[in-house]
Amino acid sequence: MKVVKIIGIVLLLIIIAIAIFIATFKPKEYSDFGVYTNLRNYTVDLLKKYGANERPITQDFSDLTLKLSFPFNKIFGSDVIAVPIKSFQNDKMGVATISQFQVPPKSDYYRDFTLHIRPAYGLKAPIFHIDFMKPSPGTPGLCSMDFFNPDTENISVDEFFGSELENIKKALSLVERYQRTVEEGRGKITAYLDPHKSTYRFELMEPQADNEKIRKEYYTSVEEAFKLVLASYLKSLHNTPMDSNYTQNHEEKTKDLVILFYNNDFAIALGKRVFNEHFEKYWLDGFWNVKVELPE
Repeated sequence: MKVVKIIGIVLLLIIIAIAIFIATFKPKEYSDFGVYTNLRNYTVDLLKKYGANERPITQDFSDLTLKLSFPFNKIFGSDVIAVPIKSFQNDKMGVATISQFQVPPKSDYYRDFTLHIRPAYGLKAPIFHIDFMKPSPGTPGLCSMDFFNPDTENISVDEFFGSELENIKKALSLVERYQRTVEEGRGKITAYLDPHKSTYRFELMEPQADNEKIRKEYYTSVEEAFKLVLASYLKSLHNTPMDSNYTQNHEEKTKDLVILFYNNDFAIALGKRVFNEHFEKYWLDGFWNVKVELPE
């Protein structure tokens, strides 16, 4: 009986300790060494050089805050966050949207840098996407950058880039040492996208080190690679001629890809719970600028 009481007391103390840990836990803040700000400013300036106009949704999200409950308030380190997106469009880009989690709202701390560019329908061009994230509880810092092909029968990534492929390969060489291996989980959670990924995929993992010099080298290397890639992508995109006969087919294939993402991407379930009633506007309008009926 005495042993049972002791075990009970020990278990109670463990539960109390866990409760205190959860209540007081706050994830570590990681510096990006000014890289996220540089990427945002560089992207906006480059988009404007191509005559892109800011979309109204930018203002819709400029002051929007999201209230978080457990466990997301622990993951983000705040009960309230903001997502001040910047979204653009021109005759060659159906949408080009920058999204960042700002923690807390109105602060200068961002958890990520994400850019999504969908070509205008009628262009035989891949979709550009980068998701550059700092470490979070249970997850290392990761950066994925790729050119998703919604229609592999009619769109060739190599032909799209042409001579600009040299810059894509140069960018890959800059970050080769950070490429995640299959043993480290490369491609595991996005296997459903394998038919649409390019051979020039960046799937990078931040060095797990407390040495700030090593971390800074990673961030600045990704910054340099991203700038090369984005400049080459936008140049190729705006040199691609419009094919009006391909518009309808391109739109249908893009919508198919949107549904594929919706049904399979792990971030969708998280996004629904973080954005709640704002999710469809953020994801469908902000990221894709498409009108499609989402499955229940």
